[in-house]
Amino acid sequence: MNPATPVVLGLVGALVAASSAAHALQVQITTVRAAEHGPSDAQLVELRPRLRRLVGYRSFQVVREERRQCAWQTAEAFKIPGGHLLNVVPKGMRDQAVVMQVKLIDRRRPLIDTDVRLQNRGVMLFGLGRDERAPDGALIIMLRAEE
Repeated sequence: MNPATPVVLGLVGALVAASSAAHALQVQITTVRAAEHGPSDAQLVELRPRLRRLVGYRSFQVVREERRQCAWQTAEAFKIPGGHLLNVVPKGMRDQAVVMQVKLIDRRRPLIDTDVRLQNRGVMLFGLGRDERAPDGALIIMLRAEE
């Protein structure tokens, strides 16, 4: 075996890994607490009318935000406050939209298990109802994906 062979193989492996990362999907999960009263985070001002239509509350604050590169056809699990888990499997692109499987689990009980088609760079909202830590509010999960 040529002494340069491991270096070449390592370089090829690094190029394949970089190519895969370039084709990964950027997924952002933002969990928002909605309440009857109080201030709203400035970053949610644009979405406030949409959030109000979804859950009917007036105050919105970001509780948790996570961004991750997700490989196509690979499951990624995001922790959601209150003991929830959001599993996302990006399946592919179709007509400028990201097709993905979304499963929301409350401890061990599935709440949502569906395939969604999300416009590239679009935002999908899921309302969770009452937030156990704030009985006068609800949790909202914002799912954003970008190729």
